[in-house]
Amino acid sequence: MINFSGSTKKRVVNLGNRRSGTLASGNFLERSRLQRLEKEELRNRIRATEVLQCHIRRYLELTRYADSIVVEWSDNNVIKTERQWIDWLRRFKMVAKWYFPRQDFITVSQLLRAFRNHLEDSNWPILEVLFNSVMQTLGWLLERYSQERQKFNIEEKVVINNQIIGCITLLLHKFNPNGYNLDVPGISSALCDYIERFDISESEQNQAVDLVFTFAYSDRFDNFIKVLEIAKYHSSNFSYLQIIQTLMSRNDFQLPEFEQISYVKMLSNFLVIHGGEIEFSPEDFRIINSLLENIKCVIGVQGETDMEEDTEEVETGKWRRYVYVESEISSQLEILYSSKFVRNVIDLLTDYDIQFRDLALKILAKLVSMYPPLKGKICMLISITPNSYTWFFDSIRRDPLFKLFTSKGIDYVKRDQLQQLSSKLGESSVESFWNTVFLFEESYSYWLIVSNDLESFSDDKLSIEETKQFLDFLKILCLTLIFINDGKYFPSYSKLKRISLALLNQLYLKNLRMNFLAKDYWIPKELVFSIEILIRYVSADEERKFEEEAQQDDEVDYMFEDDLQLRHTKKLIATPDILAKVEILKKLPYFIAFKDRVRIFQALIELDRKRFSNRNPFAFEYESRISANIRRDHLLVDAFEQFSKSASAFKKKISVVFFNEWGQEAGIDGGGITKEFLTSVVKEGFSPDNELRLFKETYSHNQVYPNENIYQNLKLGVNSELQQIKLAYLRFLGMVIGKCFFENVLVDISFAPFFLNKWCSDNMKNSINDLSYLDNELFVNLMKLTRMSDEELEALDLNFTIDEKVSGKTFVFDLMPPHGHDVQVTSSNVLNYIHQLSNFKLNQSLRIQTKYFLEGLFSMINANWLSMFDGFELQMLISGGESDVNIEDWKDNVEYGGYLENDLSVQYFWEIVGEMTAEERFKLIKFVTSVSRAPLLGFGSLSPRFGIRNSGSEATRLPTASTCVNLLKLPDYRNKKIMREKLLYAINTESGFDLS
Repeated sequence: MINFSGSTKKRVVNLGNRRSGTLASGNFLERSRLQRLEKEELRNRIRATEVLQCHIRRYLELTRYADSIVVEWSDNNVIKTERQWIDWLRRFKMVAKWYFPRQDFITVSQLLRAFRNHLEDSNWPILEVLFNSVMQTLGWLLERYSQERQKFNIEEKVVINNQIIGCITLLLHKFNPNGYNLDVPGISSALCDYIERFDISESEQNQAVDLVFTFAYSDRFDNFIKVLEIAKYHSSNFSYLQIIQTLMSRNDFQLPEFEQISYVKMLSNFLVIHGGEIEFSPEDFRIINSLLENIKCVIGVQGETDMEEDTEEVETGKWRRYVYVESEISSQLEILYSSKFVRNVIDLLTDYDIQFRDLALKILAKLVSMYPPLKGKICMLISITPNSYTWFFDSIRRDPLFKLFTSKGIDYVKRDQLQQLSSKLGESSVESFWNTVFLFEESYSYWLIVSNDLESFSDDKLSIEETKQFLDFLKILCLTLIFINDGKYFPSYSKLKRISLALLNQLYLKNLRMNFLAKDYWIPKELVFSIEILIRYVSADEERKFEEEAQQDDEVDYMFEDDLQLRHTKKLIATPDILAKVEILKKLPYFIAFKDRVRIFQALIELDRKRFSNRNPFAFEYESRISANIRRDHLLVDAFEQFSKSASAFKKKISVVFFNEWGQEAGIDGGGITKEFLTSVVKEGFSPDNELRLFKETYSHNQVYPNENIYQNLKLGVNSELQQIKLAYLRFLGMVIGKCFFENVLVDISFAPFFLNKWCSDNMKNSINDLSYLDNELFVNLMKLTRMSDEELEALDLNFTIDEKVSGKTFVFDLMPPHGHDVQVTSSNVLNYIHQLSNFKLNQSLRIQTKYFLEGLFSMINANWLSMFDGFELQMLISGGESDVNIEDWKDNVEYGGYLENDLSVQYFWEIVGEMTAEERFKLIKFVTSVSRAPLLGFGSLSPRFGIRNSGSEATRLPTASTCVNLLKLPDYRNKKIMREKLLYAINTESGFDLS
């Protein structure tokens, strides 16, 4: 028999799904962990309770002790020995901390008064450790009673804080004769809070500021430097200046982070503390540079709305954000723009020490950008400093970066080339170079504005050859700034790009007047512009803008497939290369050939024409027109009354019926009558001899510009109602010129360049150089003034006014209101006089008329489209650019009807055309097309093509024309003499469409 002890194994089936085994032990471990946490939390709570009880007992013990001290003082507060004096000071610390916070205003004030009395009565010294300890207590009280959460009202807080400051001052003056090492951290911050939070008197503020500077070395720099922002300073203080210099130097001229307005105030206050009596030291320049580096805004003056505008480009980001300051602060900042200060900085700039040179570059570059109204003073002082431009240009062209940017055969510097050289040169060297370039460009731009073309390259400025060298650099720099749209390689990228593009445009315009560059200078060497792609993307951008405006106005409803295709183009993905080329088109258009820009311009007009014609979803068959009956002897008045209020509807096709003295003229308007109408309105409206006299002609070239009498009458309040009518006519004539662009109609009129400049950019200001177009004799005489001595100028007795005849009477206009008549012209201000006079003649006197004219023009043609051209190119857009007709181009683009190319009459026709004068050829073109100039892009762009049709063999008939289809109906004369006579008679007959 086998003995068996122990349990036997049984199979257990768990039908109740109860957990057992390892799962059960898992629950046990979790419960154990939670129990341990509960016990630990309980122990922590017990310990915290004990600590809290300990602190409460300690607090109660200290407050009772403080209370007992006060009770004891109330019974006996007499100090007879030095030991009692030291003991009393220690007890005061206890009372200040544990008794003061629980008391009302009267009690605290009485105790502080008692403390001050003891300080005044005591003749015993205070040891350094105790002295600093008492000071820390007073600083703690000052901080406490400056806080908003204190139960005292503002007046009570000011009284208490003044008492505390009085005690601190007394302690310093009476008990610190040997100059203890002050160790009172935080007291500067408390004092600054007091100055900042309360409206205190000037004497109270001065006392607090004195204390801040006294404790400057014992507190953190961040606490101390706040006093330079929050306080107001009224006079220089050499001791303050020394402290600031020392502490800024110790802190490596680094500043903590503040608001932008704070840095501006600090700079203003530093200039007050420095004063103008002593020279600025290198440390002063470093402090000023440190403050300037932290100012990332543009400064404006509160209440002044005539701030200089950055018209070339409105930058985004910190640098274009204005911070407006009080006039008192702006007056202090003007010290930085004084002749004395700027000359001192320029002296640093030309110093042999590279460290001082970089410092000066940073200061001047920031001053140019920081306060726009005074930027001109910096540029002017640099310009009049002998050989300054030579120094700048020599510094620039010696640099390796200049050599990179003037490499032959490139249009712009590639990113990897720039990165490689910048890394090699180092950040400091690169920053110095671009600061030099920026400062030079700002100064040179100023010089180009104030100088006339006769002196631009004279004296100690850049010669023409040096200007060409700099242009080689600037041209590549501008393209590089556009293609490398990244501030990583250019410090202050936005500012550098703005002035670089502006200066290049200035030099481009100067070359238009002086022609010192080769004709192909602006043609890129490698850069290729695909005009079709540019048209596609520019059109897409215009569509996007139009749809955004349409969504706002809720006016446009697209229902046509063609428009859907146009709208789809806005989804094109633009590569960086395409975006750069579009930017070139907008900002540096002369890098693209003129005829290519004309193609883009006409494509945009065609887009607008197509878009406008499809705005009416119900006009399926017939394109809507606006019609008018026009009397030839009242042409301008009728046109104005019929169309001036049509606004953008003037973009529609117009249907005109002419009436002469015999009644309605023959002709069906297929486009030709519209052309005749537009050219006739232009001829009468812009004529200086019409009844309204809206325009005048220049003396030398008979170029048209708005009549300045309109402005003068408005200014003087003479017949204002009539002047408003004239302005309405000017707006309408702007619409007419826009309609000519819209219908691709050339008109035979020449506008003055200074007027056309406003079309390119409404914000552009004409300068002294444009005065020669208006009145060359006046320009020459003004230039003579610059060479006169003070005695000669005094003999002329000139002041800053100008006499103008208005309606037969002479009136005086102030060039520098309101006191121009009190300012005599001298050698020191003669340049300003010339520019003020030029500004009056070319800008001020034409501003209101130009404004109304451009309103009409831009209602028809987008202003951005015209900005692709300069004034001379606009004139070509308006009236055609050739002085004669290209006969070969004409012959190659003719369609014949009833004739063959080698027919005798056709051969005679072209022989006669070749023998005509240029004026006769233009008359022939006008006879057939109603426009006196050849198409700008050649006869191949004329639509419909120029046609010659056989109108029969009767030799007695005259040639006729259908201008609506550009068709010449030429009889088959087969006699050259007869053909010439008939042609010349027909084209010289002023019969409108009666010959059609």
